[in-house]
Amino acid sequence: MQDVVLGMQNEERESLGLAPLEWDAALAADANRYARSMARTGVFAHSNRASRSVPSGENLWMGTRGAFDYEAMIGSFLDEKRMMRRGGRMPDLSTTGRWQDVGHYSQIIWRSTRKVGCALGESAQYDYLVCRYYPAGNVFGQGPLDAEPSVLASGNGVMAHGTK
Repeated sequence: MQDVVLGMQNEERESLGLAPLEWDAALAADANRYARSMARTGVFAHSNRASRSVPSGENLWMGTRGAFDYEAMIGSFLDEKRMMRRGGRMPDLSTTGRWQDVGHYSQIIWRSTRKVGCALGESAQYDYLVCRYYPAGNVFGQGPLDAEPSVLASGNGVMAHGTK
C-alpha cells in the first residue's frame, strides 16, 4: 500500500513541481483506527477533526470488498483533477461549483502538505480507505498551489508574502 499511495500521489505532485509527500507512521496508525471503525460500524463519513490524534486532513474512499486495488482507489482521488479550476481558492476550486468534487485531489496537491499515512479497513461487504495528510490542506480562502510564506529576503529588506 505505502508504495502505491506514495508513488501515485508523488508522481502527481512532481508533475506540478511540488515537494514529495513522506509516509508517516503516526498518520497511518490514526488512519487505521478510523478505517477499522468505519468497517465495524458501516458508517462512511469523515471523522471529527477533534478525534484525530494528529491534526490532519482526510481523504476517504469506499468500495466493494476486494473489487478494487490501491491504484483504483488513489486513482479516483487523482481523477478529480479534470474538474479542478486552476488558480482557484477554497471554496471556489471546481468547474462544477462544488469544492467537494475536487477536495481529494486538492488535498493531495496542497503545497504545504508534507506527510501522508493511509490504511484500509475491511468489512464483510466493503473496503474503507482512509488517508490522513499533515499539515491539512483545503483551507478556505487559500489555493492548493499558493506559495508558502517565505522569510525576509536577505540583503534587500523585502518581505515576501504568500499563503500556506
